[in-house]
Amino acid sequence: MQTGLATVDISSLFAPQVSAYARAACQDALHSALRDTGFAVLRGTGVPHQTLERMRCAVKAVFDVPRHQYREAMVQKDNYRGYVPLGYFTPNAGGARADQYEAWKLHWEASPADPVCTASTLYGPNRWPPIGFDVQGAVQAYWAEMTRVNDAVLAALCQALGIDPAVVLAMMDKPLTNMTLLNYPPTPVRDDVWGIHPHKDFNFLTLLAHDPVGGLEVRTQDGHWIEARCGEQEYVLNVGDMLELLTGGRLVSTPHRVTNRSALQRQSFPYFSVPRFDVVVAPLLPPVAGFARSALQSGAASHGIWYSNWPDEAVTDPAMDLGDYAA
Repeated sequence: MQTGLATVDISSLFAPQVSAYARAACQDALHSALRDTGFAVLRGTGVPHQTLERMRCAVKAVFDVPRHQYREAMVQKDNYRGYVPLGYFTPNAGGARADQYEAWKLHWEASPADPVCTASTLYGPNRWPPIGFDVQGAVQAYWAEMTRVNDAVLAALCQALGIDPAVVLAMMDKPLTNMTLLNYPPTPVRDDVWGIHPHKDFNFLTLLAHDPVGGLEVRTQDGHWIEARCGEQEYVLNVGDMLELLTGGRLVSTPHRVTNRSALQRQSFPYFSVPRFDVVVAPLLPPVAGFARSALQSGAASHGIWYSNWPDEAVTDPAMDLGDYAA
């Protein structure tokens, strides 16, 4: 039985003088972990310690202020950016209890003058927390680091699979990439109460910094749940449904969940890479046996998933159903 996630040192992806052998070994290790489990722990990312710590301070600052300050910055259906109150959403959970988290939702920052905003209503400027801390500066510095790591990992996986990396990286021009600043209060030990209920992600890759409180669990292929342990300066990486589709089922999108059984506030800030709105995600390789999923457009699919967060909306396309994996 699997007891932990594979750890992959990706420092060779950023070293210009590294041998072809070392780079290929890293590519193969990433491919193996994401093929078998869909999750891995990354070390050697090169993310500056001060950038990460500044990000942690920013998230703490967001959730340290009285919430009435955020009344005018609530997330809306027509602008999926801003504050999400505690217990506001139960995404794709089939009528289960509301998830026990609060959040601030951010997306790839686009100027209203950018033509992409006319082409798709999913783009635009972010709403930033109206507090004294420079949250925007901290997020943008961290976001740039996550984009660097995301693109390097995507390119490495393409190399391992025999896909031209340029084809996939071109999909990330003006992306629908987004980030969520999360705060989970301690929750009671009950089977129907989650920080975030069991689900899969719907993007290319998710990157999540080490969390000292813990609580993220991954369902292995044999149906067991294991803790996603991650050391200081390490990152949890996982595959989303879009990348599973793009690779014809060769990389696996895996159910995961969050519970906070500690006595502490659990805070995290996952980065979700999503291709540009007009990208049609379809297998770039012949699908593996038994894998049969329809192509989807990134923008339309993202719109459907985001809308389904509201209790009065639902996923109508089976290809976009992230499931309920409570078992």
